[in-house]
This record gives sequence, structure tokens and C-alpha cells, in this order.
Amino acid sequence: MNRFIKASLLAAMVAAPVMADEVFGGIGVTIYQLRNGVKVAEVIPGTPAAESKLQAGDLIIAVDGQSLARQDIESSKEMLRGQVNKPLEITFVSGADTLTSVIRRAQLTVKDLEGEKVEAWYGDKSEFDAVELETYASATVGEKQLVAVLQRGTLLKKDGSVNARDLNGVYVERAEEFAPKATVQGVAKAGSATLKGISRKAVGFDLKSAGSAIVTIMNADGEQVAVLRMDDGQPGFNTLNWNGENVPAGRYMVTIEHNGSISGKNALLK
Repeated sequence: MNRFIKASLLAAMVAAPVMADEVFGGIGVTIYQLRNGVKVAEVIPGTPAAESKLQAGDLIIAVDGQSLARQDIESSKEMLRGQVNKPLEITFVSGADTLTSVIRRAQLTVKDLEGEKVEAWYGDKSEFDAVELETYASATVGEKQLVAVLQRGTLLKKDGSVNARDLNGVYVERAEEFAPKATVQGVAKAGSATLKGISRKAVGFDLKSAGSAIVTIMNADGEQVAVLRMDDGQPGFNTLNWNGENVPAGRYMVTIEHNGSISGKNALLK
């Protein structure tokens, strides 16, 4: 991943080692920036994203119809964050499908996590170190409920053990008006190109209209394998040649940018 920016985000917020007392409207994912969008590293339990069809490994390629291709991580963050309770439409690639989902942002709070909150989250399985930790009466802050624990920006599972350094709690507003609501539609309207097939010598795809097309092939780790360009693509079936003889067999993500839209699909290279 050293060829890409891999900054982890909570609901599109940079996940520094300590993220104390920050409140914002978000959907509840950790992501990192790739050339063609943002890859979902984790979905935070109890957040709006967890109520949608988003999964770890999905690639978000557009927000409210605006492409995330070639954006920097700060721009992607700003597009995913916003007014609490305001819906946003995301376009994402999941498996072989390009989908759209409408997700309503909730109020998220990231706070330094105190000792008793760690106990409330992990129970008897916690492994505490010698750090002095303040304790509080419960694992709630006002109307917000603790839904996840981060350590240095990485989501920690409830069934694991934890060292008590550099922990943050993720709290979600549980009031009814902020309840996560999501709808999922089928194939995204954003894409105007469709991958038809890939071999070690060529990539075939359909275009809805004439125009340039940029085809990007990425491996399972999000590393760019090849970028192919066609300046004079025509409506219907098109082919771009490439040399994939030395590329390992396996599953690859193929995205196609065409006339301001982007679509993607997983494909098996044999």
C-alpha cells in the first residue's frame, strides 16, 4: 500500500492516535483513499453505515453524484461528513455490483475513553496497563451511546483484549430523529460504462455514449496494476489492449471513468 495514501478515517475523519472530543455528522466508516474512490476498511457497529449494505472492502466511488476519483483524503472526508440527519447518496462497488444507497447522517462523537468505559465495553477480558485512568459511572455521554472503541484509529472488537493506552470511544446520538435509516437501490445510475470482460491481453467494455474512457485495474490490496486510456471511445462495445502476462491470477477491481461518471466491477483474471 506504499503507493497510496492510507489514512484511516472515522466517518470520513482522519483517525489520528488521539481524537478527543470531536462531534460531527457522519455515517460511521473507516476508509482510505485510492485513485478511484475511497475503500471501506471498517464499518463501525451501531452507526448509520452499519444499517446499510456497506461492507469492509467496498469501494465508494461517488457521493451525491460527485465522483471521488482523484480526490485527496480531505476532500473525500468533507463530502461524507455534513449536517446531522441530512441524507446523502453514495455510489459504491460491492463484489460484482455497483450500487447506490441513501444513508442519513447521525451525530457521532469521538472522545478519549476512560477506565470504566473500557470495562463496560470489554468486560473481564480487558488487559489494563499501569496508566492511571479516570473512571465514570456509565458508558454514555448525555443521550449518546458508546458503540465502538478505537485504538490509534483502528476498530477494536468486543471479544478481544486491549491495552488501555490511546483509546477513543465512538458515541452515536440515539435520539429517534437521528436513528440510522438507509435504502439500497440496484445498479447505480452513475455509471455510463459497463465492463464486459478481461483477459491477459485485453479489456472489453460497453459505453453508452462517445467519449474518452480510463480503465484502472487494481488488485485486492488496492494497488494499481494498470491504467489504460481510450480517447475516442464509441457507443457500444470497445476494447483496450494491455499486457497482463506477468500479473498473478486472482480477483481484481476494474473501474471505468467515462464522461464524468465512474463505474466498477470485480473481475477474475485467470
